[in-house]
Amino acid sequence: MDMVDDEPLYTTREERQVWIGLATMAGSSVLYYTYMVPKLFRTPVAEIVWVPPLFFSVLVSLIATIIFAIVVEIVVVVRRGDESKSGVAADVRDREISRQGGRLATPILGTGIGGVTILAALGADYFWIGNLAFLAGLAAAVAEGVIKIRLYRRGF
Repeated sequence: MDMVDDEPLYTTREERQVWIGLATMAGSSVLYYTYMVPKLFRTPVAEIVWVPPLFFSVLVSLIATIIFAIVVEIVVVVRRGDESKSGVAADVRDREISRQGGRLATPILGTGIGGVTILAALGADYFWIGNLAFLAGLAAAVAEGVIKIRLYRRGF
């Protein structure tokens, strides 16, 4: 006889935040590189204005993450109706997943920053240094998010 569990499986607030962060980071980064890559093919690197679009991309990602997080939490509370099931407090599992994700993403960021240091030592254009730093941060954040989602879905 199969045991049927009628209790739905709820995601925690932390897991929802990871999903939202991944989505907004991916979206803003795709927008930035969609804007920047064509410029690379038709403009000399030294003449490309890259700082405002990069700053705008990071700012849009930050603001979108905050807005989507608020909207998602409102929807969760309204749909569930019971605050205790909306994942208000982080439990031990959430904290351990967060720790594990950060620990595994740190070498990626460190490697990227090492590349930034090498580019700076070689006297590379600021465009390449800034974009490698952005890409290193993006790769580390995406890796951390993917690791956390995997741990939430499959366990340790």
